[in-house]
This record gives sequence, structure tokens and C-alpha cells, in this order.
Amino acid sequence: MPLEPIKRKGYTQKDQAEVEESVATSVEADPDYFIEMYVNDRRSFTGRYVAADLFKETFWQYRESRESRNRYNAPVHNSAAVLSAEQFRRMLKCAKRPERDVAVFLTGIPGAGKTSSVLSGGELPNHYRVIFEGQLSNLDTTTEKLEQAIAANLKPLIIVVHTLPEHALKNTIKRFYEEGRGASINVMSAIQGGLPDSLAEMHRLFGNKVSLIVQDNRDMSNPQPMMGWKHLSILLSEGNHDQIKQRLSDTIEQLYATDAISAPCYQQAIGGVPMG
Repeated sequence: MPLEPIKRKGYTQKDQAEVEESVATSVEADPDYFIEMYVNDRRSFTGRYVAADLFKETFWQYRESRESRNRYNAPVHNSAAVLSAEQFRRMLKCAKRPERDVAVFLTGIPGAGKTSSVLSGGELPNHYRVIFEGQLSNLDTTTEKLEQAIAANLKPLIIVVHTLPEHALKNTIKRFYEEGRGASINVMSAIQGGLPDSLAEMHRLFGNKVSLIVQDNRDMSNPQPMMGWKHLSILLSEGNHDQIKQRLSDTIEQLYATDAISAPCYQQAIGGVPMG
């Protein structure tokens, strides 16, 4: 199956437009180069952990500095997403270990602690063949991946890591200062607010062919894994998109007004153009 087309968004800032085109052209010319680099990254667990955000680290334009991670996060995203979809397909075909019969779809608001929630002693559970981390709010692309996993005779398992939006925002701010990549409050609220309806539709389409675990991290001192679709209602506890966005907006404005965060941090959180 050929690589999916990489859509160009187009950017008014010259350097962002050049990075978007340069990275996309390189990926289209030699996707194997980037996938090999990704598989050799210890954070990918030999390619079993598939995440577009980690694929961005294979692009030198992005990983050059904290500032470049902030400025070029969006321009390289589509290239990283296409590579992650390709790596997911490759892992589905990797049947060398038959005991690895579960395909995990990991999602949740940015900053929820998704990666740590699926690790066991610093490793992936042995029965997981692949973990695909990403937004499940796009029903078409998610449905396609679930169908691919079922066709590969794997057991699809959706894991949603759920936490307070304010706690997630705190973590994305910390990541911004450490790595240069944060998350906008609009994206955060869209993901957390849209997940309940999206997942309910997936359950309607697939029934019990797809399993669900809600990892309830609202009380970080006592995280609770909830198994089964009956726990989907937990995801409604923080409100809809507008309510979550208002909470995050109030928090970020207060932090900025009290000089608790810098102007660049504030700009990326409200979705402004990253500073060059």
C-alpha cells in the first residue's frame, strides 16, 4: 500500500512554509529512512509505540531546539501523521510474536499522561503488538484503523486517559518549557469535549469487537482503570467543548496576568503564531 498523500496547509510565514514543504518532500521521497530512525528510537519501543508527536523527532528542522519544536510543530504535523499511519500498518502485519494479539488505541487530552499509563515496569505489556496514540475524534480515520486491526485478527482496545483539564494544562505548560512543544487550549478542549460522542459512535459501529478502558486520572494519587463501555459516561464529567475551553481559558489568563508563564508560553497556549 503506497504512502498516504501528505496534505500541505500552506503558511504565510516563509520559514514555516519552507519547513512544511521540505519535510513533506523528504518523507515522500524516502519514508523508510524516517521509519528506520523512528524504530531505532528507544522511546518507540522498537516501533510498537506509534505516535505522530514522536515521529516529529525524526525531522532535524523540528528537533533542532526548543524554539524550533514550538515554531514548526504544526508545519511538520501532517508528514508525521502520514508516517505514523504507515508504521501502524506495518506493525499490524508483524506476526512474529503470536502472543502479541492486541492493538491499542490510546487517546485523551494532551497532558493527561497517556504514555506512562500504558507502561508496565518501563516496558509495554507483552500482549500488545502495537499502540497507536492519537486523536480518535476523526471518526473516518479511526474507523479505518479499527477495521485494519480486526482484519489482522487482533483485538482492538481503546484506552482513554481522563484527567482534569487544568491538570492537563499544567503538564503541557511544563512540557513547553522542557521541550518547546505545548498544546493549545482549543485543541485540548476539542479532544476532551469531543471524545464521548466519537467513542459512542464507535461502540455503535463495532459493538463488543472493540474493548474500552477509561483510565480515570482525576485523582492522581489514586488512578482508577475502568474496564467496559459502561464507563463511557465518566468522560462527560468535565463538560463539553465550550465548557472545557472556558475553564482552560480562565486558567491560562490568570497564569499570564500573574506572570506565572512567559509570553511565548501564553501565545502557544491560545493558539497564536509561534514566535520566530
